[in-house]
Amino acid sequence: MKYRPKHILEYLAVRAVAGLIQHLPYRVALGLGCGIAWIIFYVARYRVAAAKKRIREVFGTRYSKREVNRIAWQSWRDFCFTAVEMVRIPVSAPAWIRSVVDVGDSDRKILAHIETGQGAIIAAPHMGSWEMATLTSLACGVRLFTVTGNQKNQLVEEYIHRMRLGTGFETLQRRASVLKGIVRKIREGKVLAMLPDVRSRTPGVAVQFLGKTANIAGGLGLIAKMTGVPVFPCVITRRGWTRHCYRLMDPVWPDANLEKTEDWRRITQEVFNVFDRAIREHPEQWFWFNKRWILDPLEPAAAVAGDAVVP
Repeated sequence: MKYRPKHILEYLAVRAVAGLIQHLPYRVALGLGCGIAWIIFYVARYRVAAAKKRIREVFGTRYSKREVNRIAWQSWRDFCFTAVEMVRIPVSAPAWIRSVVDVGDSDRKILAHIETGQGAIIAAPHMGSWEMATLTSLACGVRLFTVTGNQKNQLVEEYIHRMRLGTGFETLQRRASVLKGIVRKIREGKVLAMLPDVRSRTPGVAVQFLGKTANIAGGLGLIAKMTGVPVFPCVITRRGWTRHCYRLMDPVWPDANLEKTEDWRRITQEVFNVFDRAIREHPEQWFWFNKRWILDPLEPAAAVAGDAVVP
């Protein structure tokens, strides 16, 4: 396969930066990420106005102008920290993960379930460091997999895939037949990891979220209903720079007495209720810069019938 020169240069740049970050101490690597975040936020002003508008859309006058700026800055800085933690995957051993993450009783909660031989779904919002949430689940002994989309730069995509695969984190490519693969892995006792808090481009499941109606892909509730496994809402928050708090909430189980569509909507809503509470408690920990802003109305061109079934 031939690669475009632009993609080759991007790949080489990613490898060079990743190599540097992997050799730096954790706090020093985060310091580098903080410097980059500062330049993008305060100099380039990348999507800053949009993020602040979103914070005001949700919270109204609850926060002052200065507090809104603080929330937006910490959200962006933590996103850059998460990028640092992603490229540090090869040097993030399970013992180290357990030393910097407070898991409470979450490890016992999920392991008690998967020891029954059943799979599950872990659904987390874009809060704190979602990369550390993945690594923590793996460090707890969870056999984790996820679904990924196709990136423009296949070289970079393959590099990230190799890093994650080295931890035991499996990935499935999003394509027409992906649902069958998801169901098969869950029935093998594996756990699907999802970040569902983005707007679906096609009509999916309408949920009440942050005071408005959001259009969410239907995969979360649909897969739980199809496989009969629970969804564990997961929230990870950052404490300072280098410490994390990882919590799996009580599982949301499918209800055999409810019709399929009604039940997957209920499952999705209950999971998003957990996300809503976490974001209102720690707004600076949520990623307000996502291009697929969850509260944007459905695009007119996407007004087609049916629920989205792929996470």
